[in-house]
Amino acid sequence: MRIAVTGGAGYIGSTLVRRLVDKGHEVVSVDNLSLGDYRYLRSQGLEDRVEFIEGDIRDMELLKKSFRGADAMAHLAAIPGLVLCSERPEEAVSVNVYGTHTALEAASKLGIRRTVFCSSAAVYGTPENIPVTEDHRLRPLNLYGVTKLAGEKIMDTYFENGGMETVNLRFGNVFGVGLYTRWSTVIPKFVRQGMEGQALTIYGDGNSSRDFVHVEDICQALTLALTKDDVGGEVFNVGGETIRINKLSEIVSTEVEKATGRRVKVTNLPPRSGEAREFSYNLKKIGECLGYKPGWDVKKGVIRLIDYYRNQ
Repeated sequence: MRIAVTGGAGYIGSTLVRRLVDKGHEVVSVDNLSLGDYRYLRSQGLEDRVEFIEGDIRDMELLKKSFRGADAMAHLAAIPGLVLCSERPEEAVSVNVYGTHTALEAASKLGIRRTVFCSSAAVYGTPENIPVTEDHRLRPLNLYGVTKLAGEKIMDTYFENGGMETVNLRFGNVFGVGLYTRWSTVIPKFVRQGMEGQALTIYGDGNSSRDFVHVEDICQALTLALTKDDVGGEVFNVGGETIRINKLSEIVSTEVEKATGRRVKVTNLPPRSGEAREFSYNLKKIGECLGYKPGWDVKKGVIRLIDYYRNQ
């Protein structure tokens, strides 16, 4: 298959591109390089299997030119996360909503059969029932979740009215080393703080829980969604291991102490607004329909992050 990827220079996107090439697919990526960097992919010697394009997903003509001949599209390009969307609201709406519409319209005009959208657990808001299943009510608490829900609804219209096989994937909290890692999310941030001799900073009392999923498992789910038959119009939770932040800090502290011999301190900061307190995914549907099975638990991922930090 020839697969188009938006955001293919990013943290998740570059790992996905490498995985797709390893599976024998040809890839074309469009990325504006505001957050991503093609150097990681180029270092893998993939130029003969990947077409690297710098551009904006809101540029219809660029997308139609770039994605011609593609069989499927993975749409990852976005302004990610609660903080960035709050700081840059106009850009977040423009990229995450209008950009998603533009990417889907380009795919539709080119006759691309399958499109997979990277959504988020943020679309659920505060869970009413745990573990969360895909039919849970959708009430996002922040702008990031609102833009991701809008993206899902745009996907649904192309499935219902355009005949495109669309799949929405709702990611948990992504962490881990792919082609590279992003240090701003909680697990990598804890590892970096511990390795640099800083205290681990916990927002609130640390009793909140999250579903943490490794970037390699995210890319497993994306690859399955791009290639499996008979999943058009579906939505899937993509998770890994549910753990409380206090327990996470204990795991990171223990592994950092093993690696460095230093004790690690923890400090608590005021809780951040716009975040659910309890969260856990039900993964039955994605397991049965796609054959997805997480391969990374949190401890394994933390150890790998520590090794990565030391070898940078």
